[in-house]
Amino acid sequence: MRRLLALGLACLALAGCVAPRGGGGFAESHEPACTYRGGQGTTLVVLMAQAVPTASQLPCIELKPPGWSVGDVFVRNGRARFNLDSDRVGFGAVQVVLEQFCSIGEATRVPSDHAGTRRYQEVISIEPGRRYRGAVYYLFPGGCVTYRLNFRSDEQARPLGEVSLALGFVTREALRRTVDEATDGRVPLDPPQGAGS
Repeated sequence: MRRLLALGLACLALAGCVAPRGGGGFAESHEPACTYRGGQGTTLVVLMAQAVPTASQLPCIELKPPGWSVGDVFVRNGRARFNLDSDRVGFGAVQVVLEQFCSIGEATRVPSDHAGTRRYQEVISIEPGRRYRGAVYYLFPGGCVTYRLNFRSDEQARPLGEVSLALGFVTREALRRTVDEATDGRVPLDPPQGAGS
């Protein structure tokens, strides 16, 4: 109960957990944006952080390229995910999943484009001219983020480049500072162990 109350106070301070559609500059608050009104993260990023309390990094959207939008969002204990839809490469073109652990299978390690993470890439299948399926994994202390790619198009390089530019990370520490400032220190990002039990 205490954890839900704390979350409710944090949501109110960070512009509300449920944002009205089409409400001025409020749209970003119900998306997993990396920044909002000068702070790091939005209420959805706070929910993701609480769902995976070990994660030192949280996935977020830096900048949506034209034609891309946030689709399905799902947050529960131990896992959080959101989809990115594209008007060119399809609905659910990218699924971003945050978990404590992930299996990277036969992925190849490549240089990471985000500080504090290790990056791996995997090509799952290519249907020339029709579809590309792959995965990008980011590993970091306490967590793992997977980008599941499902491009229904003959394009591969351009959408992958757009995804790399669109998605980023907020550190848990930066998000903690945002919550502290928004609630005047009254609500911790991570309630003490055993709170509400």
